[in-house]
Amino acid sequence: MTHYPQIAAQLFNRPLLAHRGTLEQYARAMAPRIFGGPVTFGGEWQAGLVGEPIRNEVDWEGNPTYTGPRMIGKTGVAVIEAEGALVPKGKWIGAMCDATSYEGIHAQVSDCRASKDIRGVILEVDSFGGAVAGAFSCADAIHQLAQEKPVLAVLTEHACSAAYLLASAATGSVIPKTGLAGSVGVIMLHVDYSKALDKAGVNITPIFSGARKNDYSPYEALGEDVYKKAVAEADTVRDMFVEAVARYRNGRVTAHALRNTEAETFMGADAVKMGLIDEVGDPILAANTFIAEIGRQAA
Repeated sequence: MTHYPQIAAQLFNRPLLAHRGTLEQYARAMAPRIFGGPVTFGGEWQAGLVGEPIRNEVDWEGNPTYTGPRMIGKTGVAVIEAEGALVPKGKWIGAMCDATSYEGIHAQVSDCRASKDIRGVILEVDSFGGAVAGAFSCADAIHQLAQEKPVLAVLTEHACSAAYLLASAATGSVIPKTGLAGSVGVIMLHVDYSKALDKAGVNITPIFSGARKNDYSPYEALGEDVYKKAVAEADTVRDMFVEAVARYRNGRVTAHALRNTEAETFMGADAVKMGLIDEVGDPILAANTFIAEIGRQAA
């Protein structure tokens, strides 16, 4: 019945650092293909990273698909993009099919640290978040880079959930007046299409060994004990999120203040007021100002 098992495996029953609105859009768009019908939302949404095999990837002609970070002319400034859904194990850089790979970001960050020609980095962010797996190690890598070279997170509108985690790791950040930042929380989805199966005259009997082996089964309603376990897992990841951002922001926002946002998003000046972002500004002007400053430092 599931026509897209890999997509379904990433979308349901796993904690995600994604804004609920975007999560619902993805789920509603994919539900007819995955389950043969729409999904009704009534509750609360991980993925992996193994090295940087992106460096070994080649195109159909045998040419490397990754040749290093994208440079802005001869300014000494590189640009790393974090746009669309943030996913692990993607062997590309930049946004492809409306998704950005943590693996791709990792490779670029590593090369930015190693290159003497790169004196500053613009982290261009426009994303509502994505997978948990890979997010924290990616954010740590950006933070480590920011200890060695200036990194400016420039929001070209949105930095929510996992995208905000990455942006918070930069040296500084700029948000446009209409931009959104925050959503410091975790969300999960469980699909229950047992009634649809009943209506179709289909009866599925799970046969399993191990009392918890059938947890999160889509063929029955989510039990109370499984629900509580899922909430506990989400709380654990949220605590990691809060602690990481508080550490990256280093006094500009506290863990207590982050928890009190209850995963709310904030627009422009309010995001700055909350300490989530450093300043409001036009993205192009902010980028050009940063490039000019890097040039002055090199002169």
